[in-house]
Amino acid sequence: MADVTTPTTNPNDRNVQGSIQENYLDEYWVGKTAADKSTSWLYLGDGITNVTPKYTDKKKSAAYYNGGGQERQTVTGVTASYDISGDRSIGNPAQDDIADMKQKTGGLRERMFRKVQWLQEDDGSLTPNAIESGMGTFSDIDDGGGAADDNGSFKVTMTYNATPAVIKASDPAGMQAALADTPCQNAIILGVKANMPNVSGTPAKQ
Repeated sequence: MADVTTPTTNPNDRNVQGSIQENYLDEYWVGKTAADKSTSWLYLGDGITNVTPKYTDKKKSAAYYNGGGQERQTVTGVTASYDISGDRSIGNPAQDDIADMKQKTGGLRERMFRKVQWLQEDDGSLTPNAIESGMGTFSDIDDGGGAADDNGSFKVTMTYNATPAVIKASDPAGMQAALADTPCQNAIILGVKANMPNVSGTPAKQ
């Protein structure tokens, strides 16, 4: 007898396809310092060619009597950071602000950092999916240099000082407030509309 496939309404039983997006749709911002709450957010995009997130786990290992002698690992902490690199764009406010920190120490190396994840719809418009923000420390700053016939390089590592706050699409009011400070740049660059969430649940156009 041939196998019979029984239809199901359970989404966990189906091959649900997600939305694969290009990395440039993610927008990164350098923001306010601990001392100056009035500082504007600066879009970190010009000259940037690569952003690599890293999550370093702190782990504890222990062998328990009910584990058959095997060690069990428990993650006790996570350090989240971003390696950012590209070409040095002199005059770009975000890059200049980071470059100015290279001789500084302590709290003078700290800034707010934000990642806004945008999804592109079938009509080309952009919809915010998640916003991640937190105070971070900027280290290992590379402000230019390299071969004579190459562009000056730019590198920095941003490490969160604590677990960042995440606003998801299910919180339209929170998203709307955050996006007032960091409006969609790709909507301007690509000449498309940004679908802004509103508290009524109906997307609005930016």
